[in-house]
Amino acid sequence: MKECIIWTANLDAKKKRSEGRKIARKFAVPNVKIEEMVKACKELGIPCRVEEKKYPKSWWEEGGRIVVPKVESKIRLMEKIALRIKEIREREKSKKKR
Repeated sequence: MKECIIWTANLDAKKKRSEGRKIARKFAVPNVKIEEMVKACKELGIPCRVEEKKYPKSWWEEGGRIVVPKVESKIRLMEKIALRIKEIREREKSKKKR
């Protein structure tokens, strides 16, 4: 089975396309954490494994990547994960307000 590598930089709204963002800014999430990506994958039912690597274009920053099976286009997969991260953040924000 083919696999996709998704870096935290690929989903980060604060990055420019030239810095590694792969999805449209309207889908992207600022300051993505690897833990959020894993949680989003679990909620979506997508198996993933974490690799503690540094993104080559920004090797000095914290980050990492996940490896997921390619079940659809990589861009669509990244959009789904980013949207789920937004939902998770909204849920956590509403829990804190209570």
